Amino acid sequence: MFPRTLLLSVFLASLLRPGLSAAAQDAPPCAPDGGVVITRSIDSVALGQTKPYNVYLPPDWCHLADLPLLVMLHGLDGDHTDWVNKGHLDQAADALILAGEIKPLIILMPDGDNSFYVNGTYGEYETYVVDELIGAVDAEFPTAATRDSRFIGGLSMGGYGALYLGLRHADLFSAIGAHSPAILRPDQSPDWLYGPDQALFKERDIISLIARDGWPEDVRLWVDIGTSDRSLIRRVYDLLGELLNQSIPVFEAHLWPGGHDWDYWSRHAPDYLRFYMGAGPQP
Repeated sequence: MFPRTLLLSVFLASLLRPGLSAAAQDAPPCAPDGGVVITRSIDSVALGQTKPYNVYLPPDWCHLADLPLLVMLHGLDGDHTDWVNKGHLDQAADALILAGEIKPLIILMPDGDNSFYVNGTYGEYETYVVDELIGAVDAEFPTAATRDSRFIGGLSMGGYGALYLGLRHADLFSAIGAHSPAILRPDQSPDWLYGPDQALFKERDIISLIARDGWPEDVRLWVDIGTSDRSLIRRVYDLLGELLNQSIPVFEAHLWPGGHDWDYWSRHAPDYLRFYMGAGPQP
């Protein structure tokens, strides 16, 4: 039998031993041979609900600092898992980073519901992404947290969202990527996006915003769309026509074979990452 004094000492020591913090218990894996995708959640004041989001962390992320942050937005009827589960963006990032084609980066993938990432009927989604999520990721992970190292992109509805948020918050983002962007005509859009009487059209239509305010200084731009993307390609041509009137430091536009689907976007995920990271096109 143990002496009573020894048992008491062991008991007191267990009380005094600090427990692992929630962050430590949930610390993401970190390995030099591959990145990791984790799911976090945030109690959003802007949306009045708890929302999940995914974060890609590059190989050996725990030994790195001042990493760029790419915000990648999903399309209509999608969610925060799409870019990984359907677009394989994490696999593309791992391959490019391990091959030395791009430098390591962190990728934030929010759940934007069907909001088009504007403040409106679905909630304050612009505020949610810009004022809440980015700060939460910057606080937890080793991002550089500077405009020069922060980029935003998305596909379809998310392509619209990337242009909209990037134009309205050019102080936060130095590059915008619009992949098959859903720049909708009034007859294509839900009533709440431009308003039932189109009162919000000039405030939310991407082409109108650029024509009115010009292109933000020092913001790089990428636009691409598939040749078979019939419902959206006409407005993308209109966008490109307006962009020809603007002074843009770096501007790439691509019309590639393909449609409005994940086969197209996943095939070009490496191209997207090379653009954001300033690596240039593949030879």
